Amino acid sequence: MALDLKRKLARLAPPPGAAAAARAAEVESTAEGPDPTLEGPTTPDPGAERCVAPDPDGEARDERLARIARLRALIAPLEGRPVPPGGGGAPAGEPRTTVLGVDPDARRDDAPAPPLPGETVETEHGPLHRVVQRLPSDHRHGPVLVGRALDVPAAALAALALDPALEGFDVQRMLLLDTETTGLAGGTGTLPFLVGMAWFEDGRLCVEQLLLRRPGQERPMLARLAERLDAASAVVTYNGKSFDWPLLRTRAVMNRVRLPAPAAHLDLLHCARRVFGRRLGRVRLVQVEREVLGMHRHDDVDGADIPEIYWTFVRSGATAAMGRVLEHNAHDLVALAGLVAVLAERWQDVLPGHDAEDRLGIAEVALRHGDLTRASRFAEAAADGAASGDVATAALLVASAAARGRSEDHEVVRLLRAALARAAAHERAAIHLRLAKHLEHRARDPIAALAHATETAEAEGDEACARRTARLERKRARRSPR
Repeated sequence: MALDLKRKLARLAPPPGAAAAARAAEVESTAEGPDPTLEGPTTPDPGAERCVAPDPDGEARDERLARIARLRALIAPLEGRPVPPGGGGAPAGEPRTTVLGVDPDARRDDAPAPPLPGETVETEHGPLHRVVQRLPSDHRHGPVLVGRALDVPAAALAALALDPALEGFDVQRMLLLDTETTGLAGGTGTLPFLVGMAWFEDGRLCVEQLLLRRPGQERPMLARLAERLDAASAVVTYNGKSFDWPLLRTRAVMNRVRLPAPAAHLDLLHCARRVFGRRLGRVRLVQVEREVLGMHRHDDVDGADIPEIYWTFVRSGATAAMGRVLEHNAHDLVALAGLVAVLAERWQDVLPGHDAEDRLGIAEVALRHGDLTRASRFAEAAADGAASGDVATAALLVASAAARGRSEDHEVVRLLRAALARAAAHERAAIHLRLAKHLEHRARDPIAALAHATETAEAEGDEACARRTARLERKRARRSPR
């Protein structure tokens, strides 16, 4: 049975008058090493909490002292005492935990509330609470090696975003940005209480999260964001063009902080929607992370609960749930890096195992970008691998549009006829119309065009169909031998 907090403290606390003796014994044992007379296994108390046997390196003692410090930090505010330096569990001045590696034991119902990750530092603009961690160069988000984002060509991201401003930006200096806010309505009443930033240094991903511990203390947070923006070549967000950036800009104006506009802004939501939207339908970041990156979060906080968690933290200082919000935000930032890598790799070449719908998405983006060769390659690969007629038809139509852009008239007709053969009944009139137009105006073959023009009424209306048919009849008559 789980012990309550009082019983834990009673078990951990020394008996009255024994504090000095305990300290002396600890010093003596540290100096002389473990007692050689204590040999062999001991029988554990079935009712006792799990503990770690002492070892020569003092690891068990450190763990025990850290647990005591955490419990003292928990009850200190209730007794009106200051929290011990370091908050209990880590040396002062160092982050107390890594948000991406929260101990599952800390989430048990009977576990004491952990201290708030990170540290509060004084800046010229006021106190700023930061959580900083540096992920190793081989860190993976699911199976995706995050560092692959550094090898991405900027031109690929510019094409996927359909944004020429991204053509020459330095991928090494991109700033990944994600916020957690008190609501989704935007405007002056919405607070970005957590600003997450990530960037690469020497191949490692640096994650820095800025937490607004109390409303009205935004200036240091926004000033730190401005520093990172000055050093960045571009900002990478997920729905940031519509939400995060306008909100941050508004808060900066209200707090009289100069927030430099990013030189370029890559919003991965638009890229993900173009490439994966047909297959996934909704393209929330967590869904794309799961279905595309192969990363499954465990015990992740629901985004809809985050505003209430923050206000509870402001009112009561509850840290356990805020730690989960920090973890959620950190995962979002790392997911952005993984998505940059995966999107660019998908753009580079047709790879085995990828869904036909995703290949079609890339083909459509390439067609809009003007990369006709890439559009054809991905569209025909999508048609070949499509399990449904709808996807195959759409892919063949994209391939025909790319062939038309290259003035390959015979290829256009071949692809449109292939699309017609795969199309559902409700799609056939529109394809007949494309064939009639192409054969009349580009191939100059009114006889072949007429065969399709008679089937276009559902796509263009009876009157337009009649005019087209009559015109083609006249052209055919002029070509017929007398």
